[in-house]
Amino acid sequence: MRRAMRDSGYLLATFPLALASFVVLVTGLSLWIGLTVVWVGLPIGAATLYAGRGFARVERWRLRLLGAEIADARSPSRSGTRWQRMLRTFTDASLWREALHGIVALPLSCVTWSLTITWWAMAFTGLTGWIWEPITARYGGGGSGANALMVLLGWPIPGALFDALVGLFALVTLPWVVRGCAAAHVGLGRALLTPTRRSLERRVEELSQARDQLNKAELDALRRLERDLHDGPQQTLIRLGIDLAAAERRLAEGDVASATTLVAGCRRLNDSVIADLRNLSRSIAPPVLAERGLEAALTAVAARSTIPVTLRYDLADEPPEASATVLYFVACEAIANAIKHSGATRIGLWVGRDDQDSLVLEASDDGHGGAIVVPGHGLAGLRERVVAMDGRLDVTGPLGTTVRAVLPLP
Repeated sequence: MRRAMRDSGYLLATFPLALASFVVLVTGLSLWIGLTVVWVGLPIGAATLYAGRGFARVERWRLRLLGAEIADARSPSRSGTRWQRMLRTFTDASLWREALHGIVALPLSCVTWSLTITWWAMAFTGLTGWIWEPITARYGGGGSGANALMVLLGWPIPGALFDALVGLFALVTLPWVVRGCAAAHVGLGRALLTPTRRSLERRVEELSQARDQLNKAELDALRRLERDLHDGPQQTLIRLGIDLAAAERRLAEGDVASATTLVAGCRRLNDSVIADLRNLSRSIAPPVLAERGLEAALTAVAARSTIPVTLRYDLADEPPEASATVLYFVACEAIANAIKHSGATRIGLWVGRDDQDSLVLEASDDGHGGAIVVPGHGLAGLRERVVAMDGRLDVTGPLGTTVRAVLPLP
């Protein structure tokens, strides 16, 4: 009986949801068809398809409560301009299948909702007929209720007994009726909401490309580290060795004053090498991130910035290590770019979750804007890292620059 109650709750809530999705989708698609000639229909059509995706996600969640697991469909790629992304939605078969589900679910819901209401009404009124029959016989003039029906049919049984038999039949068959109605919706969901073979193949291709991008990003990072070591600490160490050799010769010649000056210079070069190596170690694996978490690491980054950084951290739990590392590097690169190129006077840094429970890091400044992702540079490498983790990185802002990284949780 518990399953019957669960199936009945699902079916009773299905009709209003199906009606809402039918109205939204049919109205939106009609406006899209009618207004496409003036281009206004394109954003309306794209928004309608994404509204269908929202209804589909709700339906997948409801079917999951029934024990039917249906995988979520993959959203279209967010690369390219806004118009390119908008046009790409109309070529996504999964969006159209979800919209079709939102439309055809209404006629099925009319049938299943009516059957559920009818069977529950039969069970309730039939088993409580002994209460209603005397009332209808007294105040209905004796011509209403099951007694009148028995007289009309010529059956020699009391109306209360007939009500009890009907109620008992409805109560016994109710689990099978609601289970069959729920199974019809599960079948419709599996037919239209399950990702197609083509979408799964495309997903495999995207993961392969993401893996290649991650490998490329790691290779670029190693090359950049090698270049930084060659141009920085290595050159300083060579200079340090030359100065130490010169100091050694001065001491051999008895020129203590010159040797002391050279040794003092060597000490300054040694401090410079230590600082350079410390900075390079932060770009490889910041210890504070592993030891104290993302919030402490971002606080340290903000404290080192020459531009005031306001950090707002809205995560209750520590994100996975891989995700935290990517978000940390995005924040470092965004702050470094703002310091070097934007002319900003302040930077805002926010870490939290969006409506889809994905991790979000957003860095914004009040500079002159104009930041772009150039292949081979820092933001391009970060985008490859983010995409490799099934996320996205957007750089926007003609007035100021906003770098937004979104990473879904594994």
